[in-house]
Amino acid sequence: MAPHDFPCPDVQAESEEDWAFAGHTRRDVVVVADRFGQFARGDRVFTLSGLLALLDSGGLAASGGHWVVHLGQGLDATDGDLLEAACDKSEGAVYLADPEKFRQPWARPVVVHKSRPENVLLAGVHSPLPRHCRAELRIHRDNELVLDHHTGEHVQGIVIIEAMRQICIAQFETAIRPGLAPAPYAGVWKRIDLSFEDFLFPLPATVESLIVEADLGRDTNLKFRATTSVRQQERTVATAAIEYSMIVQGRIDTLERRKADQATEAYLG
Repeated sequence: MAPHDFPCPDVQAESEEDWAFAGHTRRDVVVVADRFGQFARGDRVFTLSGLLALLDSGGLAASGGHWVVHLGQGLDATDGDLLEAACDKSEGAVYLADPEKFRQPWARPVVVHKSRPENVLLAGVHSPLPRHCRAELRIHRDNELVLDHHTGEHVQGIVIIEAMRQICIAQFETAIRPGLAPAPYAGVWKRIDLSFEDFLFPLPATVESLIVEADLGRDTNLKFRATTSVRQQERTVATAAIEYSMIVQGRIDTLERRKADQATEAYLG
């Protein structure tokens, strides 16, 4: 990472030579939620509790250098407040690279058809065109998909699949549904052709969806074909071709109830 990718307050105008002449050193580190502790090894990635403890010890203030802390996954505005307060006590030794990023809200649960806010995986949903949607991947530390899974340092693939599902729904809810008659819809997934190309780590990442074909002829059953991708630091982590329908909720409820009764009847004989 280049020394001045992220400017620090009070020192951003100094050149690299000025820093060296003044005896300053700059160290860029990442902080992640404790849940991603396996990723926090070495001296470049810290858990939230580990970094707070280090700041509380006061050792950094006397080091003569400056730390710039970047946001990893699993952190929220409350964590940002804790870090800002700890940085304020560091006597200028530690800065947050982008304090406002901690406060960027997750998408509302209704936008991705979830009930609990901690299970939302997207923030900053943006559709420059109705057919193209982009969002930041944001993983809450209490997300249902990371609570009981041992993966080593990477984020498990089921999170990628759910993020792709959510970006398709968010694209429909924010870019397409406003032009339709008011009605609740539910997503029904027909096909997912998924390819994993690299590991996903608990660092910033993006999720995108591009609708390549749409059949809007029946407003009770809207059909889409889209390509989705997850990218991290210019790497493509995964891609998928997805076929799905957005069906009016009342219709899907009736269909699902009938099939549930048939399944129960078949099971009980």
